[in-house]
Amino acid sequence: MTLPEAERIVELDREGVLDRSDDDVAKVVFEAHTVVQRSAMWGSSPGHPARRKTVLIVVGAGLFIGTWIVGLLTPLLLGTER
Repeated sequence: MTLPEAERIVELDREGVLDRSDDDVAKVVFEAHTVVQRSAMWGSSPGHPARRKTVLIVVGAGLFIGTWIVGLLTPLLLGTER
């Protein structure tokens, strides 16, 4: 499902046009909400180069911070044995 399709489905759901009592409609609406939320979080639709860049930056920053914390704690833990 593309982002414009998902946004239109979410808008129709908010307006109350869609019948969510049907299981198939409820699944499509749920998928549309998921696509819209993920695009809002990551900044674009899945597979878009901007999204990949954002994911790489987030993962890289997490690895950097994790390595930095381990680098700070290792000397403290090894230095306490006296």
